[in-house]
Amino acid sequence: MKKTIWMLLFILGFSIVNNQLTAEESGNYHNPILGGDYPDPTILRDGNDYYMTHSSFEYLPGLLVWHSTDLINWKRISHALNKYLGPIWAPDLIKYEDKYYIYFPAGRKIWVVTAKSPYGPWSEPIDTKISGFIDPGHFTDEEGNRYLYLSGGSTIRLTNDGLSADSLPDHNYNGLQYPKEWSTECYCLESPKSTIRNGYYYQTVAQGGTAGPATAHMVVSARSKSPFGPWENSPYNPIVHTESRTDRWWCQGHGTLVDDVNGQWWIIYHAYEKDFQTLGRQTLMLPIEWTDDNWFRVPEGIKNIDALQLPAGKRSVKDT
Repeated sequence: MKKTIWMLLFILGFSIVNNQLTAEESGNYHNPILGGDYPDPTILRDGNDYYMTHSSFEYLPGLLVWHSTDLINWKRISHALNKYLGPIWAPDLIKYEDKYYIYFPAGRKIWVVTAKSPYGPWSEPIDTKISGFIDPGHFTDEEGNRYLYLSGGSTIRLTNDGLSADSLPDHNYNGLQYPKEWSTECYCLESPKSTIRNGYYYQTVAQGGTAGPATAHMVVSARSKSPFGPWENSPYNPIVHTESRTDRWWCQGHGTLVDDVNGQWWIIYHAYEKDFQTLGRQTLMLPIEWTDDNWFRVPEGIKNIDALQLPAGKRSVKDT
């Protein structure tokens, strides 16, 4: 009996792997792109290379950094944090001039680590002297001044080196006022990520709470001609959202935009798999299209359970 069960499991496992290989050989991929508990992804394209990190909570070493050349197959390359500061929530990985930075919240403070290479070594964590907020998102204005978007819709200026606050927080964004009858955990405007394109500043934020009802979490977009607002919410909001508890992926949120080497855009985000919440929030990806009037959305008819066309880029090898 035991031999029969193990044989069935082996066949099932082989079938899953074989199906994934067949899909990739045919030019497609399946979600998740990173299975397991890898929530709050933040991603950076640097030339032909992509780097990603995510929340690491109580784990040490923390802030695991990944590398890929195709957005699908990822290899671990470094850990950016070796000191316990408290639970590590949603970070932001960026490159400014010739240096890499990861801004992250721990203990209701915002910290930053830096490195000359994503492979490390990473600096000791630096306290930016910003407290009372989570989930920072870095951006620069047209003059090269550096700022962080913060949870709740606030913005704060950084010193030129990006290592500490240079102003008081300024609240300038209220998020999406979604219908009260929607089943959510909380309003919870979190994880603001910045994209600058065609004269617009975009904020991509999470709302609805990360671990409540299946339909709680969502990705919301807003834009402005100024990095400080006034903000106009996208007519395509929510950009990503679980519509029903019967869907395969629950609590979809915490999105980050990235373009590939051919100029196609993607949104990387996290979600729980229905009936497998103990696996944690896994990392998913969907294609993004830009409309003629400079909004972005997931193309109509595209679903996260579909076989989706592979991004451009040299195929890379997945960690074993």
